[in-house]
Amino acid sequence: MNQKFKVTGMGCSACVAAVEKAVKATDGVTNVSVSLIENAMTVDFDENATDNQCIINAVKGAGYGAEVDTGIIAKEKSKDKSVLVTRFLPSLILLLPLVYLNMAGMMGWPYPEKIHAYIQFVLSLGILIINRTYFDKGIKSLIHKAPGMDALISIGAGVSFIYSTYLLIIRSNGPFFFESAGMIFTLITLGKALEAGSKAHTMDAIKALSELMPERVTVIRDNEERTIGFEALQKGDIVLVRTGEGIPVDGTAVKGNASIDKSALTGESIPEEAYVGDKVVSGSVVLDGYLLIEAEKTGTETTLYGIIDMVKNAAAKKTPIERLADRISGYFVPVVVGISLLTLIIWLAVGKDFNFALNMAISVIVISCPCALGLATPTAVMAGTGNAARHGILIRSAECLETARNVDTVVLDKTGTVTEGELNVTDIVTDSSTDEKKMLLMAAVLEAGSNHPYAKAIRSKALDMFEPSDIVAHFAKEVISIQGKGICGKIEEKDFFCGNEKLLKENDISVEPLKKEAETLQSAGKTVLFFSGAGMLGLFAIADVVKGDSKEAISVMKEAGLDVILLTGDHKTTAESIGREIGIDNVISEVLPEDKHNKIDALMNEGRHVAMVGDGINDAAALVKADIGIAVGNGTRIAIDSADFILMRNSVKDVAYVFSLSKRVIRIIKQNLFWAFIYNALGIPIAAGALYNAFGITLTPMIAAACMSISSLFVVTNALRLRK
Repeated sequence: MNQKFKVTGMGCSACVAAVEKAVKATDGVTNVSVSLIENAMTVDFDENATDNQCIINAVKGAGYGAEVDTGIIAKEKSKDKSVLVTRFLPSLILLLPLVYLNMAGMMGWPYPEKIHAYIQFVLSLGILIINRTYFDKGIKSLIHKAPGMDALISIGAGVSFIYSTYLLIIRSNGPFFFESAGMIFTLITLGKALEAGSKAHTMDAIKALSELMPERVTVIRDNEERTIGFEALQKGDIVLVRTGEGIPVDGTAVKGNASIDKSALTGESIPEEAYVGDKVVSGSVVLDGYLLIEAEKTGTETTLYGIIDMVKNAAAKKTPIERLADRISGYFVPVVVGISLLTLIIWLAVGKDFNFALNMAISVIVISCPCALGLATPTAVMAGTGNAARHGILIRSAECLETARNVDTVVLDKTGTVTEGELNVTDIVTDSSTDEKKMLLMAAVLEAGSNHPYAKAIRSKALDMFEPSDIVAHFAKEVISIQGKGICGKIEEKDFFCGNEKLLKENDISVEPLKKEAETLQSAGKTVLFFSGAGMLGLFAIADVVKGDSKEAISVMKEAGLDVILLTGDHKTTAESIGREIGIDNVISEVLPEDKHNKIDALMNEGRHVAMVGDGINDAAALVKADIGIAVGNGTRIAIDSADFILMRNSVKDVAYVFSLSKRVIRIIKQNLFWAFIYNALGIPIAAGALYNAFGITLTPMIAAACMSISSLFVVTNALRLRK
């Protein structure tokens, strides 16, 4: 069973490691993935060996909170920032007089000399009580042998307070470290508040999507309008959506018409018109008009929920880089504690007093919190996936985002990927005696009852020039569809034929006047249908036309150094014609669906890193086989389920953006990890007093706490650049 949980109380990668370690130790658990940025956990487990409550108890035993994620879409809110600010403000109020009393003697300021130490004790104790959550989590993490940030700062503040209290009891005079204990917790809490606010920005895509889901919806039941909660919607309900409201279900419009905005789902800013019989999806917004929609998918089955879930999953799954950072964090805290003790011992050994040595040891602990290390990757991944979602690109996992940067070969399916996926009449050619518009009208009448794709293309072209009433004013009878040749029938008692050259020749109709034009169109990969009747002679050229932005997209990919290949089951002539039109030289044609997988395999065996882009069932195996699978948004469900990236805008132009974004995300992750490691590599020796003998430079615990908070804030802010 796969179950999602919400986890509270995590602050760094060591916290993540502690939760994962505790849950993995639970019988029956096979896999655990914890997201720091989202405060969530996904667990695979054997239902016969354990259950949700056992897993929740394991998390609580590690010092954190957990509850089952119900899966119901709710407004995404961040409570962390308000809670932290609530703790920070009273801490600051107590800290200011505490700092004043500590500095008053040195600065010559007036202060109650006899009782100032006791006042410092009370003020410091108040700050520690307000922020006691650090002790709660820190002690539990030490008990479970998985210490994290809370353990480090608890040790630093706790030792400062206990040692100062000891001095107060035995001799009533300083120097005391009460202000260090208070300052550590106050600055850490401020840093966490700022960090929480910055982290919240990385969730903007999910928040924006969740805001599209109304809390209350209007349904028609028993011929009456009723307002119900979103969670009470059922399949088959008739939902009324008015101007300005979001569509809460996936379904079919049964009444009304409206202009709808799908930009939050696809990134496409141009509104679409929806009429009776049209499919509509959740997350769209009615801009004008109204719709009555028969609900076909509700709640967790809707398109909107699927998108939100996919964005969340991308953040929950870890990249190889992040897994490496987690392993390092597992050893980080014990090593830091060891360095702190060693610092204390060395300074005592060289003759420094205990106060100085303790100050250095505490500074080492405080400056070394692994927050920046833990936030380096997940903040970048979430910001990147949020950026992609705003551009209509869904990412299935963080790992595929990392893999995409290595792609050097892009294999494109033709139909529905670089082309529209629907046949269209591209050319109409007639002899000198035939009226083009009249020929098109008669052809549409002749093809009126056919479901053949060629017939649909002719009817669609006719509707661009004529009103439906113009077409139904005529009637074809004795219509015969001839397999592999075309169609014939009578209109107003006159014979008409539409089909290939063979059909016309069999009925003693010469196509020689248009033979040259037909051959030219066929060489361009188009299908030619001849039309004759009532003195008319002409032809229709039919093809699956190239999408407007395909050529530009391929040009961008080639400029980026990618080798682009067109892979299709179409005839060689058609495939090569499309290839020339869009600028692809390497065209592999006449490939059976089952052979697409083998072609991808062969390319990968050459040492290439391959991305496959497709939209059909016949692309599914190739999408899975490739290093990266990319499905266009109007593709089949099986293709979308097989892909790593889904292009909701149905534009191959977004393929280039996928690779560009991947490189940006990995670059930001590397920058974050570099600065996180450099910060500790430089900060720990300085805090330990490496510059003291040469330059007299030391770091107080107060400065160390400020540096730690700044490092975490830097990492998060750097990741937020990906939102642009």
